[in-house]
Amino acid sequence: MSRPKRISYRILIAAVLALALLAVYPAEPVKAADTDVVFTSQSFDSTPAGRKLSSSAARSDKVVVKDVDYDRSDREVEFEFKGSVQWSSPTVKITRNGSNYARYIKGKDSDELEVKVKKLTYGATYSYRITGVKKRTGSKYQTVTGTFRAVGD
Repeated sequence: MSRPKRISYRILIAAVLALALLAVYPAEPVKAADTDVVFTSQSFDSTPAGRKLSSSAARSDKVVVKDVDYDRSDREVEFEFKGSVQWSSPTVKITRNGSNYARYIKGKDSDELEVKVKKLTYGATYSYRITGVKKRTGSKYQTVTGTFRAVGD
């Protein structure tokens, strides 16, 4: 009769820890990127590499631009957000064909951002990139990108 093999305590502890981690952070299936687009804006979460938020948590923390208005006479672009947001050293880029048109942030509050811009071509489409913003209830600052047409006042 052969003796049963002894399992090393290190292997046993590693197996128990692995099962405990799976209970706390269950594996999620890989799926295609979110296609939720509101006014052609998208949010990119700044979650550290290797840690994936559950889809419900990622959606609830997502910053969404509700509306973009261009005031031609004042040369200002106003971004209105869905819900309250917080700021941490925000930056804004408004680009078209590689040129940056944003000059400086004129004002910001809990649900909007005003940016002074160089003269935009009326009717043209511009891309924007806003960094350092998060939902008031969110935990991570994000970068919000999208496009808008320079039409309005």
